Amino acid sequence: MIIYGWNSKIIKQAPLENLTCEHCQEKNSLLTIYSRYVHIFWIPMFPYKKEALISCAHCQKATEEKHMTVDYKEKVKALKKSVPTPKYLFSGLVILALGAAYLGYAGNENTKKELSFLEQPQAGDVYRNYDETETTEYKYYLWKVADVIDDSVYVSPSSYSYNGLPTKLEPEDGFYDAYFAVHKDLLIEMYDKGEIKSVLREYAPETGFDRMISYPLLDSASSASHEVIN
Repeated sequence: MIIYGWNSKIIKQAPLENLTCEHCQEKNSLLTIYSRYVHIFWIPMFPYKKEALISCAHCQKATEEKHMTVDYKEKVKALKKSVPTPKYLFSGLVILALGAAYLGYAGNENTKKELSFLEQPQAGDVYRNYDETETTEYKYYLWKVADVIDDSVYVSPSSYSYNGLPTKLEPEDGFYDAYFAVHKDLLIEMYDKGEIKSVLREYAPETGFDRMISYPLLDSASSASHEVIN
């Protein structure tokens, strides 16, 4: 649950020695300028308004800006402009900007890493793929590198497709002990098009990506296809 709201912060206080209180006739008033800001989880995001209040230290009567005389409204308006907004009231925006910059940097570094995996594939690499033409919701599927010979990458498909980017195999799922060859350049092209969403290497055993199952139509001795898909 996101907790958000509005709050205010005093940014300036100054005595008004020549102002007579309309209520008690004393000359002991205080001008307070405060900034209203939006917060999320009590972190100030950004200020959106300055407001002023005149209060009498003797009788405690407070006068909001909208109820001040025309003369004082103009004076207070000028004073508000002269008071800078504290930079910490923009803390949330700064945090968001830094977070976005970090995510952009991390995403760029991850892309470089995954492209290096495609340029130098290794047995065991897992490709998480997306098929836009699939008419059902199960548009995500997996390939696992079984072998690499020159520019040919032999991949085994998983037995299941998924309705989201899989982080581990279903208990009954696994990679077939059959494989077919795909040219390395085609894999890079698929990645550029977004058909390969990510490349996994050195994954944890609990993901199940090491699990092999028998291909139902072929025995393991005749499962290899050496025709390269270009």
